[in-house]
Amino acid sequence: MENASPSQFAVGIIGGGVAAMSCALWLKQLGHVPYIIEQKAYLGGQLLNLNRINRWILGTPDKTSAELAELYGDHIQQEAIINYCASQIETITAPANGFQITINHQATTRTLAVKALVIASGVRVQTEAIFAHIPAHTALYQAGAISYYPTDHLEQIPRLSGKTVAVIGGGDNAHHTANDLANAGIKTYLLIRHCPKARRMIRKCVELQIEQQLIIERTETHVADLHDIQGQIHLHLSQANGQLDMIIVDKIFVRAGFVPNTDFLDGFDIFNGIKKQAGYLTIDAAKRTSIPWVYAIGDVANASYQSIANAIADGTIAAQDFSDRI
Repeated sequence: MENASPSQFAVGIIGGGVAAMSCALWLKQLGHVPYIIEQKAYLGGQLLNLNRINRWILGTPDKTSAELAELYGDHIQQEAIINYCASQIETITAPANGFQITINHQATTRTLAVKALVIASGVRVQTEAIFAHIPAHTALYQAGAISYYPTDHLEQIPRLSGKTVAVIGGGDNAHHTANDLANAGIKTYLLIRHCPKARRMIRKCVELQIEQQLIIERTETHVADLHDIQGQIHLHLSQANGQLDMIIVDKIFVRAGFVPNTDFLDGFDIFNGIKKQAGYLTIDAAKRTSIPWVYAIGDVANASYQSIANAIADGTIAAQDFSDRI
């Protein structure tokens, strides 16, 4: 069993993304012992899959999100903060005055005794489950004709010259994808189930493309059926007014948003009754959940304002609050 020394309290952080690393860094600087527990092989979370230049982070204007993940992970290593990557949580219990976390790390069972828990499990891309009711979807997805990850279109642009694509979704990522494709001269349909939800400046870029007929937008519409006919995808669309339509494309990029990684909490009794809203954990201003000494930070507790900057801030606030309380 690993324990903090008597003058330092330990904190177990579930997840290895930006919020988790920020919280761990602040906890260490405040004199505590953070343990990062991450099921994947590397720290970084969702950023590891984003290879677009991220111009939203002060001081690093030329780095992709994946490069930022590597930078943050290196910082954690330099600080000698304990992190258990490629680990699975087996049990979490709540003995007197704290928690015990049993993990399987590199085929070894370890038990960590901590004063508090921080849930920083992030979100995952909403993928094929949204089309599970359409029989042809599985084959098209397995063939690579449908993809879901926010920037996976960038490396495919050279191969899409002269092709027609559909982008499904109404948020920022859907608009970014449609704009990238249209800028490359690719005929692009933007299919939105209800109405556009992208932020104003992002939306304006797409509106210019729509005016120039480089993007064909359909709102109040959803995909009713899919068919692969001689290597092309026939999308049958249902509109709010009851009309049916059909378009033919070569590739579909789905940008259906994210789902919070909170399902795993149901496997541990100590989280029974933890408050959620639409799957996201409910927190107060100090990042505390409804269960004493359990915090939630980053995207898993923020449905509306998901960003690296907010994740860093969340980790900082939780660490400060924990330190002030003990």
